[in-house]
Order: sequence, then C-alpha cells, then structure tokens
Amino acid sequence: MTNRNIVIGAALLFVTAMLVFMPLRMIVGGEGISARKVEGIIWDGSIRDLRVGKLPIGDVNARLHFLPLLLGRAETSLSRGDAPFAPGISGSFSRRLGGFSIDGLKARLPVNAIFAPLPVESLELQDFSVRFTSGRCTHASGTARLALANMIPGLDLSNGLLGTPRCERGQLLLPLNSQSAMEHFDIRLAADGGYTATIFLEGDRQDQSASLILAGFRSVTGGYRMVRKGRL
Repeated sequence: MTNRNIVIGAALLFVTAMLVFMPLRMIVGGEGISARKVEGIIWDGSIRDLRVGKLPIGDVNARLHFLPLLLGRAETSLSRGDAPFAPGISGSFSRRLGGFSIDGLKARLPVNAIFAPLPVESLELQDFSVRFTSGRCTHASGTARLALANMIPGLDLSNGLLGTPRCERGQLLLPLNSQSAMEHFDIRLAADGGYTATIFLEGDRQDQSASLILAGFRSVTGGYRMVRKGRL
C-alpha cells in the first residue's frame, strides 16, 4: 500500500468517525432555534427545553436519518412520550436546498404566549404536514384544534375550534371554526415565521358587546373581530 493510499484511507476513516460521533449540538441552534441543553450524537440524542422562536417545545429525543442525506435532505425526527404537564410529541423536520418541511407531526403546543392577548391556550396538531419551497407554502395537510381560554362571559368554546391546514397565497393557513360555525380563528404563517391571527365572532352579540370590546375585539360588519400580527 502506497503512502498516498494510506493518507486517503486515514482521511476517510477520520471523516467517517466525525460523522458517526458528531455531537447533536452541532446541528441544533440558529434561525430562532434554541435549547437549554443538547446531549448525545446526531443519530441518537436528546434536547432539553427546545424552543422555536417564542414557541416552547420542551424536552424531546432527536435523531438524524441517514438515507435522506443521500437525497440531499437533512431529516430529523423528534419524539417524546406522554408525561404529566408535557403531552407527547412525534414527527420530523426536514431541510433541503430551497426549502423545509414538517411531516407527520403530532403535538399539543402551548401558544398562549405567542398570540397574547388573544384568548388562546394550546394548538393541537394531528398528522400535520407542511412544505415550504422558495419561501412559499406548497403543501399542507392534517388536522388542527385550537383551545381557547374561557375569559369572555357567555362565550363557551370548550370544545375548541377545528380545521384542516392548507396553503393560500404562499402562506400556511389554519382556518379554524367552532361547532356552531359562528366563531372563526384564522392563523396565517409565512416561511420567515411572521404570522397574522384573526378571531371573528359572527352575530350582533349585544349581550356580550361590553365584554368583547373590553377583551380587545372591535365591532365590524357581521360581528366582532380581533387581529394580531407578530413573529414566532
């Protein structure tokens, strides 16, 4: 074996070892993603107090998949079993040239801090998938359920608002409706994390008018509306 072959072989072994034993913390962070502690390697690790912007995800297990790398896609699975005060989570997040996607996400996310002062508590996602390509939403599916806080007298939305995610004008749209179809909550999310959240309550609601206005709603044609804009 020549010296050149020895050098090439050693270099390949070094690169392989780097990939096999690369710490998970090397690929966690940046672009609004933060964590209190990251342990393990990229193929099997854990993340403590994971946050995406203002959204707290909590403690999760994480692992990078090898085969998608061969297709030019970095796919990472996140999982956590059910626990007191921390419902389970499962799904994957992928990055590729020109875009990213979330696939098969099952989670209940505390969104009250994000949408405050809107009267929301949590967003539950089932089999949720979304794909952004070149900054535009190109695919969305699954189901979403939004739980609202009971802070407005006479307004009972204890069953939450349900909807099916879809793409609209390049943004992810969650069009959520109550069982009576008289209450609507639309969440529009752009690829850069910017969002617009709109609550619209149909009907004159004269008996609730004072409470609604005090809560931040405005009287508009056909009902009452509250709009908030921000960034995750």
